[in-house]
Amino acid sequence: MPKVLHIGPCETPGGMANVMRILAKHPPEGWEAELLSSHVSGSPWAKWRAYRKARKTLIQMLNNEAKCPDIVHLHTAADWSWWRKRRFAQLAHKAGVPNVVHIHSGQFDTWLGSPDSKRSRALKHFLVDHHSQTVVLGEGWKKRLEPYLGNVHPMDNPVSLEIVPSAKERDKLHLLLLGRNDSVKGHQFAIAVCEKVRERFPELKVTMTGITSSPHDWLLARGWVSESEKIHLLQTASLLMVPSTFEGQPLAILEALTCGLPVLASDRIISPKGIDNAPYQDTDSWASFITDFLSHPQPKTSKTIQTDVFNIEHVSSQWGLFYSTCLDSHV
Repeated sequence: MPKVLHIGPCETPGGMANVMRILAKHPPEGWEAELLSSHVSGSPWAKWRAYRKARKTLIQMLNNEAKCPDIVHLHTAADWSWWRKRRFAQLAHKAGVPNVVHIHSGQFDTWLGSPDSKRSRALKHFLVDHHSQTVVLGEGWKKRLEPYLGNVHPMDNPVSLEIVPSAKERDKLHLLLLGRNDSVKGHQFAIAVCEKVRERFPELKVTMTGITSSPHDWLLARGWVSESEKIHLLQTASLLMVPSTFEGQPLAILEALTCGLPVLASDRIISPKGIDNAPYQDTDSWASFITDFLSHPQPKTSKTIQTDVFNIEHVSSQWGLFYSTCLDSHV
């Protein structure tokens, strides 16, 4: 049975790690999958050790016929994330093993600068020279990154089978933000928006992950939640806010839509067609939309979007076809 080895930050919080775990748990039919962690949270020294350990492990696997993967699947963001994965791609290519470069970053084009920049040209040549198959998060990112990287393959993020709608009635005044504690996720902006909304709806409550302390009694700071806790929040909240500066293909949005939870997202995000967007960092516009939504709740968003394309069974079958193509073209 052929094996794919997923390399990336699979032991850290965040969307990329979650995608890795889902793909490894549900490999394509006829395939087996394994995870190799190349990055950890913590000090620079801890991160360096994790990278060195992953590199050593990959070298051992590539030199062991019984453990050698048939495909090395690299999950990368921009900047230092790519420089680490670059070395893994070199090792796989040298060993004659096909490699997939799966770009998750929501600012990869910004990092590259322009299609004609030195960095873009160097990366494009690297991918060609190392026979790397480049994958991006859906058709929107294909259009955005092909001018920089040449031919890329769109593949949507998967949603776990555990993410399902609930028969329970949703809380009518409960907003949700899911994301790590990072300025790009927009926690402080969302708090400012909710303060305005509470002028009309003083009973509004808000749950945010990523942050561990709250300046208000109506704001519940949950830190990092378990999968079951996250599903419960998706099934009971009234609206998911995604005010991020940038995203790849936010798993939180796909999971919300699958659960039937309406979404309001920043207009800077490449997101599924049909969801509602509001201008980035425009407090009044966000507050106005949410106030109107809570006055006339209409969870129509999830009903107008085809969510089965994100189901892991569908996505896994797409990866199976793609992996087979990679093997055939590598012969």
